[in-house]
Amino acid sequence: MNLKIKQWKVHTLGDHAIVFALEQKISPLIVNEIAALHSFIISKKIKGIIDIIPAYHTLTLVYDIINFTNNNNNSISEQINLMCTTLLNEFNNAPKINNSIQATIINVPVCYDPSFALDIQNLSTLHNIKTSEIIKIHSSKVYEIYSIGFLPGFPYMGIIDERIQTPRHDKPRPLVPAGSVGIAGQQTGIYPSDCPGGWQILGRTPWKIFDPNENKLAKFKVGDQIKFYAITIADFIKMNEHQL
Repeated sequence: MNLKIKQWKVHTLGDHAIVFALEQKISPLIVNEIAALHSFIISKKIKGIIDIIPAYHTLTLVYDIINFTNNNNNSISEQINLMCTTLLNEFNNAPKINNSIQATIINVPVCYDPSFALDIQNLSTLHNIKTSEIIKIHSSKVYEIYSIGFLPGFPYMGIIDERIQTPRHDKPRPLVPAGSVGIAGQQTGIYPSDCPGGWQILGRTPWKIFDPNENKLAKFKVGDQIKFYAITIADFIKMNEHQL
């Protein structure tokens, strides 16, 4: 299946998923439209949908094919085409208020102490900027969450100020501690667990942003807005003890 409805392109992904796609780029306008479609589809309570996965410029519906389609004379492909066309037409024609999302701004503490900021000194040398200025630049913006991946709960956020944009390391570190806040190109993110990683590490948050033992697994979602603020090591230790 390949459809184009206004700015949307739609195609199947295997036999149990549908992808709704916009222009392939990092843009607050695009992620807001993706998040709005996400909310709209949730409100429709469509039978048979197992999961809805928003990302930078796509929204993927994972469905149970038995419950998702009707046993009528139309083929499964025809039924899915009709459903997608109807859904997007309703979304595009809905009142503007239904296409808007109320972003949640979350203030996230980060300790930029050199003991946590594994790459800040190298970035200071590379960009000829004082470490204090890097901290100020990084913590002065409000970042949009565009996607959650590659680890459970990892938020991809942007867009980083051009003055400190830096590519990933050519060779990833064998271990990046959980809570590490890094940058890569235009993006910033938070490692939810200990793992290998190649992002440039600027600091660490005491927050546990993913916990498999809680009902709400991830602390953030696509469409949330993040504002970092600097804390001391003493603050970090205190907050870490309380696991905020």
